[in-house]
Amino acid sequence: MKDASIFYDDSNPSSIEHYAKQAIGKTFLDILEDYFREKPEELIEKINYYNNPRSKGSLGNLIEKYYFYYEPNSISEPDFPKAKVELKVTPYEKLNKKGGYKAGERLVIGMIPRDTPIEPSLAGSHLFDKINLILIILYQRIKGNERITHTIDYAKLFSILGCKEDLLIIEDDYKKIAEKIMDGRAHELSESDTLYLGACTKGATAEKSTRPQYYNSEIPAKRRAFCLKQGFMTYIINTYIFEDINTYEPIIKNAEELIGTDFESLVTTKINSFIGRSENSLASQFLIDDGPKKKKAKGAFSQLAFRMLGVKSNNAEEFVKGNVIVKTIRLEENNTIREDMSFPTFVIKEFIEEDWEDSLVREYFSQNKFLFMIFKNENGRYVFKGCQFWNMPTFDLEGIGYQEWKISQDTFKNGIEFYFQGNKIANNLPNGSKSNIFFVRGHAHQTAHLINGVKYGKGQSQLQTYADSLPNGDMMTNQCFWLTKKYVLSQLDTKFKS
Repeated sequence: MKDASIFYDDSNPSSIEHYAKQAIGKTFLDILEDYFREKPEELIEKINYYNNPRSKGSLGNLIEKYYFYYEPNSISEPDFPKAKVELKVTPYEKLNKKGGYKAGERLVIGMIPRDTPIEPSLAGSHLFDKINLILIILYQRIKGNERITHTIDYAKLFSILGCKEDLLIIEDDYKKIAEKIMDGRAHELSESDTLYLGACTKGATAEKSTRPQYYNSEIPAKRRAFCLKQGFMTYIINTYIFEDINTYEPIIKNAEELIGTDFESLVTTKINSFIGRSENSLASQFLIDDGPKKKKAKGAFSQLAFRMLGVKSNNAEEFVKGNVIVKTIRLEENNTIREDMSFPTFVIKEFIEEDWEDSLVREYFSQNKFLFMIFKNENGRYVFKGCQFWNMPTFDLEGIGYQEWKISQDTFKNGIEFYFQGNKIANNLPNGSKSNIFFVRGHAHQTAHLINGVKYGKGQSQLQTYADSLPNGDMMTNQCFWLTKKYVLSQLDTKFKS
C-alpha cells in the first residue's frame, strides 16, 4: 500500500477534495492500471473482481483502496476521521426523454446498529458525523458498459448543514427510525416511512440478512442501513454539484415553519384548511383547466394538492427529494371506491427475470411515500374531505404483496392465455376481484394485441407504442401493477369513511 501522505493531507478537507478532483476524467480501469502497473497478473484478477456486479468489491471500495490508499473498513467514523470527511462514490444517469440527470441509486451511509443501543437523536449519533461533510465522487452509469470502464466526472465536498430545512427533516426522519427500533419494531421498518433519510435493507437476501433485534429478541428483523434517498440525491446532484438552475418550488418557504411540528403535519394542516370545498370551486380558485372531461379526474385533482400548498407547478421540492407521490382517491356516496389505483408500466420480459428482492414493485413501494387526496361524492359533486400520508406496511408488502407478485410473474413465465370475452380480449392473469393487494392489468390509451400473427384492438396500428412483447413473440397491451380498490379503501383513515 502506498503512502497516502505523499498525495494529500488526510486532516484537511480541501486537500482531500483537491486530490479527488485529479481523478476527474479517469476511468476506474485507469486507476487500477496505475496501481498495478508492475503487477499485470494482479491487475487481471482485480479487473475481473470489480467488473463482477455480484462481487463485494464496490467501485467505492476500489477508489478507497487504490486511489486514496487506505484499507476500506466498516467503522462508524467517517472515512477520513481527522478531517471528518465521508467518501461516497455513486452513479448518476442521464434522462434521455426528459433531459437532465438523476441519481443512479440511493446513497447508503452506514449500518443501523443491530446488537447495540441506537442513539435517539441524530446530533448525538455516528451518522451525523458521516453526513456532516461528504466528498461525493460521481460517474455516469451507462447501461451495457462494464463497471470499471465508467469515467469519473465530478468530485465535490457537500455539507448537509448547508440547508437548515433539509437538516430539520432529516433529524425528524432519524427520530422516526430510532423510535421504531427502540419500540422493538425494527421488523416493521420501511424506507418509505420517512422522507429524505431512509432505512434501506442491507443483505444479499432477506433470509441471510435477518437477525435478532437488540430491543426485541423474539422477532428477527432484516439488517438495515441509513441512506439518503434517491430523490434527495437527485436534488443534491443537480443543485449542488451540477449547479443547474433550480426548477423546483419549495413548500417550506422558511425553516421556522418546521419549529414545533414536522413536515407531514405541516403539509396536512395546509391542505386540510380546504376541507369542505368542492372540486369545481377549488379548480376555479386555482385557475385549473384540465381540458376534456375524461382527463379531469386524473389530472385536475392531483394538481389541486400542489396549489393548496402554494406550489404553482407540479414539482414540489420536498416531494421530489422525499419520493412523495400524490394520488387522488374518489369516494362514492356509499363509501366505496370506483376505480383501482394504477402505477407505472413495466417491461414484461424484464419482469419475468426479476428476483423479488430487486424487483421494481418492491423497490417502488418500499421507497415511495404517498399523499392521498380524498374527495367524496356528495349529491353529484366531489367535495374535498382531507389528505393522508401513506406508505405500504412492510407486513403487507413482504407478505401478501410478494405472494401476488409471484403469482403474476409465474403466469407470465408459464405463458399468457388469451380468449375473447364478448368483443374484448381477456387473459388468465388474476384480476382485481381475485386479488387482495396487487394485480396486473393493461395500462395504455388504446388496447393493442398481436396473437398468432393477428392484430387486435384500437391501437393495433401502433403496436410498438401501446403493446409489449411476450417471450413467445405475441404482444399484449402495456401492463402495470394496480392496487385493488378494496385494499386502498382499507388503508384510508376511518374518518374518511364515516
